Amino acid sequence: MRLSLSQISLTAVVALGVILSTSWPSAEALPVGAINRRPHFSSTPLVARSAAALKSYDQHRVVRVNIQSEDQLKILTENEDSLHFDYFTHEKNIGGNIDIRLTPEDFVKFQSLNIGYTILIDNLQTILDQERDEDGQYQQKWENSKLNKVSMNGVAFPGNDDVFTNSQDWFSGYHSYEDHQTWLQTQIKKYATIASAFSAGKSFQNREQAGIKIGNGPNNVVFHGLQHSREWITGSVVEYLIDQLLRGTDSRVAGYLKKYTFHIIPIMNPDGFVITQSSDRMHRKNAQKNGECLGTDTNRNWNFHWNEGGASTDPCADSYMGPSAFSAPEAKNIGEYLKKLPNVVSYIDFHSYSQLWMTPYGFTGKRPDNYDTYLKPLAVGAVAALKAAGGTVFQAGDIYNTIYPASGSSVDYALSVGVGAPFAVELRDRGEFGFSLPANQIIPSGKEVWAAFTYILDNLKTK
Repeated sequence: MRLSLSQISLTAVVALGVILSTSWPSAEALPVGAINRRPHFSSTPLVARSAAALKSYDQHRVVRVNIQSEDQLKILTENEDSLHFDYFTHEKNIGGNIDIRLTPEDFVKFQSLNIGYTILIDNLQTILDQERDEDGQYQQKWENSKLNKVSMNGVAFPGNDDVFTNSQDWFSGYHSYEDHQTWLQTQIKKYATIASAFSAGKSFQNREQAGIKIGNGPNNVVFHGLQHSREWITGSVVEYLIDQLLRGTDSRVAGYLKKYTFHIIPIMNPDGFVITQSSDRMHRKNAQKNGECLGTDTNRNWNFHWNEGGASTDPCADSYMGPSAFSAPEAKNIGEYLKKLPNVVSYIDFHSYSQLWMTPYGFTGKRPDNYDTYLKPLAVGAVAALKAAGGTVFQAGDIYNTIYPASGSSVDYALSVGVGAPFAVELRDRGEFGFSLPANQIIPSGKEVWAAFTYILDNLKTK
């Protein structure tokens, strides 16, 4: 979908109070062979915003295509730019499922391709309205708890304890960019003996890529969320891992803090995240201006086998790779940080959705030399630990052969500069809620990822 800059407002909006609800639209006649699959809802809090300030996705559909042949894949690839596909998932292989968002106009053209599909969401705006409505009560309680220094469950905070230190309250919903920064600084201040602040650099719009450093071990581990800004669950899960390292009850943590130093950035792409909260909930890229369109896909912009497939040259595409490698400061900053940091034994780039734990490479189907002996066993073990923790099933494998070709990606670059075990992780779910994962899944997601993460930490090759 092509976005003009006039359509994008970067003005921050705070809208607390009663928000008008909307109802499901009447069912439309579906083409023969299409299946109408309306999502059901549990609590899905998102940061309350003014509906008038947000880009509308009225009548935008999300369709799922199960690729049955090379011919189907070729047809999709040949039409993805002209039909402005917004790929929600990218499993571009025979037998794989691809989820695509389409405008009403492009949906009509898409039907003429004569490819079988399932309708996952028949009106995306209805889901976004539902998210905002359901979040109203949470946001009011959260704001009151900040003002009154009282937990959302009514328990008063003793002494100088801050509302931002109550994990149960914090992980009960999604939060504003400003509150995320306050939360991070609160943890750093409270746990100053084991934690400190750092920044990987500044974004295109001059926001800090703010991070927390935990532990003092000789082996460095780097991870972050929200490289793709609409994937809100990733920032929350990264913060859950921070919470576990700082205050969790896992008896292994003290050993981890002696063995490792963790470099953690909850919001890798702060500009894009602000856009998702102020003007366009489905924005994926950063905030760089590219002609009439906005944003570079930072995860196609890393300086390793850049522009070798699996990325778009169209500035308006959601997978636009940028005019040159590391033209996006957000990617360049993290890349330089990784390159300069000694003995980085693991790097994890958290994404959503699809439930995958992946290794390099994305630019080629040829796997790294240590794939079978080291990288894949780590990924398989992480997936097994994750399933044991909560029953959620993830798939392990390399990027190229598991979901799609993707050149210029973060994990490929990380391996190229000597990182021992880099991973790209796609969190919950598999399309039922997609990028609008209910907040009541934050803690379950965090718990299962913590189990996988500890498996990785227990089995890395270290000094």
